[in-house]
Amino acid sequence: MRLGALPSSRPASRAPRTRSRAGASLLALGLLLGATACSGDESSSSEPEGSSASASTGAEAEPGPEVEAETATFEAPGGFVVAEGSKKSDAILATGPAGNLVSVVELDFPGDAPSLERQAEITLMGLGEKFEVQDPVEVDGVEMYHLSGKESKGRFADVYGAVVDGTAVRLTLRLSAEEYDADQRAAVNQQVLDSWTWDA
Repeated sequence: MRLGALPSSRPASRAPRTRSRAGASLLALGLLLGATACSGDESSSSEPEGSSASASTGAEAEPGPEVEAETATFEAPGGFVVAEGSKKSDAILATGPAGNLVSVVELDFPGDAPSLERQAEITLMGLGEKFEVQDPVEVDGVEMYHLSGKESKGRFADVYGAVVDGTAVRLTLRLSAEEYDADQRAAVNQQVLDSWTWDA
């Protein structure tokens, strides 16, 4: 699988478990935004001591440890460690040097899910003007929106999201510009997405 617009082999969202007004659906996405925003900048205490900050210089990035979320399993980037509980957010599942991290926010989504484009628009409003909409990507058969941009302290973030089986899922990869150039960031993103498996 490569990053880019791909046809989805199964719907990004299935029939939700409950139905409610559209306002409740948008509220769930709003909560999803807030939960990830709280993850912010992870303190240096969560970074692995003595770990290498170097990324793969080739076309492929080396995988790191396996990480289990509520809705999916994936391999963190090489040089990362599984987070043993974050002081700022339970959403942070793996951390690397220089504030690099992987976070996954998962919330039950009541009612009918908005379109993928609308989900991206709502998320983009919470991220700010430095983020841009990228082509959707297919992740283990599910189409996800993709946003990317530069955060504070020289870090870049790639954000992927969708509503799957009534759960709003948002994956964020935050990588330092000092540790990863554009090609290396793309390779790390590809490595994580290629390893992603939705739990049945």
